[in-house]
Amino acid sequence: MADASDGSLLILAGVFAAGCTGPGIFENPDVSARRGLMKSIGKTWGAVKKAVKAGDNKAAGKIYKLAGTISKTFSKNKGGKSRAKPNIWTDKGTFKQRAEFLAVSAAVFSQVHSKSGNKATVAKAMKNIGKNCGGCHKTFRAKKKKKM
Repeated sequence: MADASDGSLLILAGVFAAGCTGPGIFENPDVSARRGLMKSIGKTWGAVKKAVKAGDNKAAGKIYKLAGTISKTFSKNKGGKSRAKPNIWTDKGTFKQRAEFLAVSAAVFSQVHSKSGNKATVAKAMKNIGKNCGGCHKTFRAKKKKKM
């Protein structure tokens, strides 16, 4: 006859199995680092847009610093599930160039345009950052699969 501890073991086994299927402690550390970097850039970009609306045009410095680490973070494909397209590993020159374009556009925005105080110039510089970020995504990131 089964006792209460058998049910507890089944629940524990289910929790363990569920944890193994999603992101978490068993996720490839390289994929975790890449995902973390991209999320940080995305959050920073949101903060930049809010700051510019509030009149603070010096907020892109962090994107510049983060963009400078993209190539290193994506240096080797050590497996793991991600949205990176296969060409990210075979066309390293283009990928590195795209990351540098993002860094340069963020640097230009934070160092030159943000000090101008000219809203049209700031808007153009922000558009350039978005273009460089999105252009890389179009080339090197697979679209997110829709959940059903």
